[in-house]
Amino acid sequence: MADVAQAAGVSMITVSRMLRQPDVVAEATRLRIEKAMTEVGYVPNLIAGGLAATHTQLVAAIVPYIHHGVFADAVQGLSDTLNARGYCVLLGNSGGSTDNEETIVRALLGHRPAGLVIQGANHTEQTRRLLTRASIPVVEMGTLPEDPIDMSVGYSNTAAAVTVIDHFVGTGRRRIGFIGHASQNNDRHRQRMKGYRQGLEKASLPFDPSLLDEAEFSIADGTAAFVRLLERSPDMDAVFCSSDLWAAGAVFECQRRGIAIPGRMSICGFNDQEIASQMNPQLTTIRVRREEIGAIAADMILTRLAGEEPASTQVDVNYEFVIRGTTG
Repeated sequence: MADVAQAAGVSMITVSRMLRQPDVVAEATRLRIEKAMTEVGYVPNLIAGGLAATHTQLVAAIVPYIHHGVFADAVQGLSDTLNARGYCVLLGNSGGSTDNEETIVRALLGHRPAGLVIQGANHTEQTRRLLTRASIPVVEMGTLPEDPIDMSVGYSNTAAAVTVIDHFVGTGRRRIGFIGHASQNNDRHRQRMKGYRQGLEKASLPFDPSLLDEAEFSIADGTAAFVRLLERSPDMDAVFCSSDLWAAGAVFECQRRGIAIPGRMSICGFNDQEIASQMNPQLTTIRVRREEIGAIAADMILTRLAGEEPASTQVDVNYEFVIRGTTG
């Protein structure tokens, strides 16, 4: 707090007052203090009464969306493992925004969690600084970043995408579309796009931007993206969807139009959500062990809290390619 007071040119009492009762501090002063807090990376202790304990029995977790089942599965694995050891999960939902993620990190660190788990590895520089300075175990899950904040558990999204394109090419497909998510704030989908392009290059197939589209996380959005692809590229004979929901939308649209699957159109999803095995035809997809990823993230944090080092600070759980009826 002394560093904040010095940077803002005010007394520590004024900083303390702003944190407790911001409405009684002049706006200009409040803004200077908030700017100073950002510059020095200060996170106020929000624990009632300023308890002396450095950390609580809370482990914070931040996911992009709480309505998307793939993230819920990972949180379930995390929570089950932590609960068995007396820890609770404090959950934040960033909405896929790195700025929102930074705001949530500040709020969660104020509650002095024992550790923090965060989905993906796309963060603002300030988020990385805050988590590094927090001196708590941090696990990025669902990916294997080249420069992790601390620890990570996941799989290669790039390799998984290459596997899908290899399969398409091996079954005679040449005009392969791709439906992904806006990649500027989603490192996993960016890596899948990279794998898509690597797979095309490996097969000596040209990259065609007209075969790309984006969607939000719903079946309806997947349908809309698939329709746009068909309108731009009616000769498309396969589509790799970076989510099972989008793949389901593509399958349903083919059925409405009488497009034979997999004869005329081959479709692959990602994640192996429950819908993938319940469709007719069943969906070819990449199976990701999401609950296991969450459980491993919890074990890594618990190991650190016990004063030990995990066997590895980066765990690759790999993926499984599940071939079903939509690709033959």
